[in-house]
Amino acid sequence: MKILHGLISLAVMISLFLVISPSKGFACSCVPVGTVQEGLDDSSNVFSGKVIEKVDPNKNKKIQSSADLIEVKFEVNQSWKGSNQSELIVYTERDSASCGFEFSLNKEYVVYAKEVDGKLRVSICSRTAPVASEKEDLTELGQGEKPVKQLSSNTENVKESEKAAAQDSGNQVYIIFTALGIGLAVGMIVGFIMKGRKR
Repeated sequence: MKILHGLISLAVMISLFLVISPSKGFACSCVPVGTVQEGLDDSSNVFSGKVIEKVDPNKNKKIQSSADLIEVKFEVNQSWKGSNQSELIVYTERDSASCGFEFSLNKEYVVYAKEVDGKLRVSICSRTAPVASEKEDLTELGQGEKPVKQLSSNTENVKESEKAAAQDSGNQVYIIFTALGIGLAVGMIVGFIMKGRKR
């Protein structure tokens, strides 16, 4: 009888623990990936490129979330939609539990990205995948545009400012030497006049 009461008590405790303990969050749920054309239509940027940098702003924080955004910089090979810059930055969640895509450094991908709040976002629910496994996509997408290395307006302004500053400094040096030359000439003339008077 005591054994029976003990087993019932144990079962009740386990049940309460399972009910009260926090349940795990739901894993990422995706609708089936559509066709290449649907992926193209549904994305704001589609390109292929190599991952050259990954930045995790919360890497050293004690509290991290699977939904933290990771910054991934690409060296773009070709573009089919959106920006045709030679480098692009996309963002994805830290973990696949939050639909994040796990990019590997120095690996090439075909990327389908959506613009959200001014940032290009990528998830495992898109057609994004390593280039090696995306032969169907590359065939259907055809030849993309080669990227154009564009200087930002800030960089151009800085270069123009530096050029103007260099010209100004060159002009100042010219003026200083001219003034010195004139002063020296005037001094010599005055010296000759003074010597002539003494004689």
